[in-house]
Amino acid sequence: MVLMINYTAIILAAGQGKRMLAGQNKQFLMIHDVPLIIHTLTVFVQDTWCNEIVLVTNEQEHTQMKNLLKEHSLIQKVQLVNGGIERQDSVYEGLQAIKLKHQPVFIHDGARPFVKTEHLHELADLVDKKRAGLLAVPVTDTIKQKDNGRLNTLDRHTLWAAQTPQGFAYDLIKEAHNSAKDSGYYGTDDASLVERLHYKVEIVEGSYDNIKLTTPEDLAKAESYVKQGETRKDANKSMMRIGQGFDVHQFADNRPCIVGGITIPHDQGLLGHSDADVLLHTIADACLGAIGEGDIGRHFPDTDDSFKDADSGELLKKVWEFVTEQGYELGNLDCTVIAQAPKMAPYIEEIRQNIASLLESEPERINVKATTTEKLGFTGRKEGMASQAVVLLQKNPQA
Repeated sequence: MVLMINYTAIILAAGQGKRMLAGQNKQFLMIHDVPLIIHTLTVFVQDTWCNEIVLVTNEQEHTQMKNLLKEHSLIQKVQLVNGGIERQDSVYEGLQAIKLKHQPVFIHDGARPFVKTEHLHELADLVDKKRAGLLAVPVTDTIKQKDNGRLNTLDRHTLWAAQTPQGFAYDLIKEAHNSAKDSGYYGTDDASLVERLHYKVEIVEGSYDNIKLTTPEDLAKAESYVKQGETRKDANKSMMRIGQGFDVHQFADNRPCIVGGITIPHDQGLLGHSDADVLLHTIADACLGAIGEGDIGRHFPDTDDSFKDADSGELLKKVWEFVTEQGYELGNLDCTVIAQAPKMAPYIEEIRQNIASLLESEPERINVKATTTEKLGFTGRKEGMASQAVVLLQKNPQA
């Protein structure tokens, strides 16, 4: 299981893009009625692994970019800073603005709006383990090298076309940029600055769709990509998703017994890293399963002290944000608590009302049952509790 790895994204949007022949910064060009830079930012805003975004813009366009962020409700999610003369100078300014220096840093061109989330996650995992990596794709054309008027054919099996984002441990990329700045050295990309320190940079194979919009022809291709994506979204509007969850927690002394967000009188509580609410954990897993986002261990690992004794209701709220961000709402939820003790019946309705509130739904869409195992197994021996849930999600017609 791959745990969620939070990262910072530096998005570069300070260049003028003269080859686009647009008479303005290409970041403001419209693709399917939305500015290019907003398409790119949306990829990172919607990625739950990305928890810091630094957008580097041209100083002369700072106000225009700020107004654009406000218009698209991104101003609270994106830190806007001014860039430098060259791309490398702009990256340096972005690095200076980072607040979360303990996590991987991605450096991405604002003109690449089609990077895939799964590749961002692969890169985050690689940087977490290897400290330096980039997205790249194998070269498919035959590459010729001209040297003193003589042509040489390069082995394309050894050649990769570099893309962005390129990802690094913060201290490594900061050292690389400081070294380049002190020496007056300008590289072709950020990976080249790290290579200059004789540090190995790894590759995550990306997608040929992750194009950088440079020419008017690229803009037409981007328009086609977005239209294809909109067509797929339209086809999925009536789609339903089903997820199932199961969880177990043992009893322990000196712990509250919290089930479905309700504290139930009992001589023992449930043991866990958070408040150990077995039912809410199960529902969260079911919801994450329905949208293909793994399980709560990936998003709220028990190795992270920030989740120590966490309120499972708050964790479920965060999971439900993931669900609604993908355009789903609750169809219905059916869940079962399995326990020999304590008796659950007096609390079922209160639990049901609380779950409905957490999932922003009517209680009529929630069903909560309780059963025993007729004194069989660990629940029958009163060693702990188990829970299972099935959830049906449906596309929100307003999404």
